[in-house]
Amino acid sequence: MNKKIIIPIVLGSLLIVFILFNCIGPKGKIELGWIPVAPNKEAPDSIILKVYLENSGSMDAYMCAGSDLKDAVFDYISDLKKYSTLDSLFYINSTRIPYRSGILEAYIKDLTPQSFAKAGGNRSNTDLRNIFSMIMEAHDSKTVSVLISDCILDIPQSATDYFGNCQVHIKNVFNNALSQNPYLGVEIIQLESKFDGFWFCGRNSKKLSDIKRPYYIWLIGDQRILAKLNKSVKVDDIIGGIKNYSAYASSQPIPFTFEKSTFKVNHTKKIKVELVTDMSASLQNGLVIKNLGNYKVSNPSQMTILSVQEIDAPNSSYSHVIEFEVTNPETMKKEENISFSYPYLDSWVEAANDSTGTDIDNNIDKTTGILSLVKGVAEAYKGHTNYGTISFSLKNK
Repeated sequence: MNKKIIIPIVLGSLLIVFILFNCIGPKGKIELGWIPVAPNKEAPDSIILKVYLENSGSMDAYMCAGSDLKDAVFDYISDLKKYSTLDSLFYINSTRIPYRSGILEAYIKDLTPQSFAKAGGNRSNTDLRNIFSMIMEAHDSKTVSVLISDCILDIPQSATDYFGNCQVHIKNVFNNALSQNPYLGVEIIQLESKFDGFWFCGRNSKKLSDIKRPYYIWLIGDQRILAKLNKSVKVDDIIGGIKNYSAYASSQPIPFTFEKSTFKVNHTKKIKVELVTDMSASLQNGLVIKNLGNYKVSNPSQMTILSVQEIDAPNSSYSHVIEFEVTNPETMKKEENISFSYPYLDSWVEAANDSTGTDIDNNIDKTTGILSLVKGVAEAYKGHTNYGTISFSLKNK
């Protein structure tokens, strides 16, 4: 072949290779740097389980034949007991009343209006402010306290002042508890049960037959203990199912790592990064953790959260994989971060609240004053809703 022809062909081929290399070939490498936060192993090994069932008159109607409450409590507490080293059962109203036999099967069997009346205490004017105070006075860092209650505030005539007083009182109770245990967490589970009997609220009462009414299970304890329990005893698996869930946990370092540290940058000028985290101690449910709106990145013009997926492997030390995309990583700042926040107050709480305590017929599925109780907890954790921040660096390699 003529050399005059070969030379242009070779030069043209080299030019094509050069263009392709610059357009679609590797332009450089990005290296992630981070200091891993290991999954927390410091939770107390021994767990003291204390179960309190409110035995006020307003709870009698839940003790009817076919009660969903009895089955749900028996199932859930039975599973929690497997992981406790010591457990105690109580009735509670104006005082803590120990259940003498301490046998859960007998405790559930004795859930009747007659046994409630025999147990004693002031059953006519139960004050939930005092109930939470009594529970937290008997609580320590190894305790998981469980309260089962309809959570109706027994409101007097000046309801507005009472709701505000209740909210502040609950806030103070949990502020004090947090000062003693910075790892304290609270879970609030709304369920419903068959209800056949008298509904009471303050001076108001009405006989209701064969309906469903909401009730609540509260779990209070070290958030690391609660996270372990949630992994083994899933709230969503409670017999009969749950209606709603909210949780509060104090801000903590989020355990995390990256499985891949080096990335090639090609013509797309984007890299996808998988961040492995343990979000379990935040106590939030899957809907909150997977909600991308609850994450904030330090550089939103170049970083985008794509997805948050649960890790199914039962023996994994981590709970979720957060995938995010970085555009033009070569121009990023050295230090970047991702923070996670949970809601101050879930929308279901306001929807479930009745603020009058008078018109039960139009509020069958609502609870008088539940907003004040939960908002009191929310106020105590107001500085913790920004749960934690994950920091890392990017640099050209």
